[in-house]
Amino acid sequence: MKLKQKKDFQRFAEKLATQAGEIIMRYFDTEITKRLKEGEEVVTIADEKINNMVIKEVERTYPTHSVLGEEASNDKQSDLVWVCDPIDGTIPFTQGVPVSTFSLALVEDGMPIVGVVYDPYTKRLYSGAKELGAHVNSKRLQVSDRKLNNKQTTIDVEWWPQAEFNLGLFAYNLAMETGAYVPVLGSTVNASCYVGYGTYEACLFAGSKGKCVDIAAIKILVEEAGGKVTDLFGNEQRYDQDIKGAIVSNGVIHDEIVRRLKPYLSK
Repeated sequence: MKLKQKKDFQRFAEKLATQAGEIIMRYFDTEITKRLKEGEEVVTIADEKINNMVIKEVERTYPTHSVLGEEASNDKQSDLVWVCDPIDGTIPFTQGVPVSTFSLALVEDGMPIVGVVYDPYTKRLYSGAKELGAHVNSKRLQVSDRKLNNKQTTIDVEWWPQAEFNLGLFAYNLAMETGAYVPVLGSTVNASCYVGYGTYEACLFAGSKGKCVDIAAIKILVEEAGGKVTDLFGNEQRYDQDIKGAIVSNGVIHDEIVRRLKPYLSK
């Protein structure tokens, strides 16, 4: 893909991200309409409006491209797919907790080539493209070099009782054995951006069915910042279909997390 074309895709994604941020802030901390969808996950009118906006804008600008969204999709049988999570962290969003983000990636033949995340509360726009680096606003993203035995090491673990992979016991034992700080931020995308920013050292994600939308943009942002992103087993995976969870790390501690996690995945 030509450099100019890649940059055009990146600018398009950034434009949609800021539009999505406006919708998020319009509905944040209000009596927003919400419902339960399959798997007892919460969805709001804001999720649906953003997802529909992305489909409409892609249809208008790139009519041959597909859209794979968490709430709605538009399959054009294309090798180029826009993978969108309209609001990652919907539950905190409905509770008035400002941690949710918008995420959008352009995926070609299963692998992300452009990734954008927008945090409308801090106005941090994370943007990256394959082999072009990744930035937050004007600052270059760079992962940390902290190891697992560092008491300042922070490893976010995003899991829930209905998830295919139960990471709860692993998170507890990891904290007890290493002294690492193991929070649950409530947004996999936001926590993973902190890995790219160098604040966190890793984020583990238990999602599988339909959850490529959470990790597609992160794959670009964190790896362009010097980190590593794989499934929970340490393998590469496609980002236009169901995934096997994710390990997002600074790269330094990735192999050790894979090794420590392996016994818990067979339970």
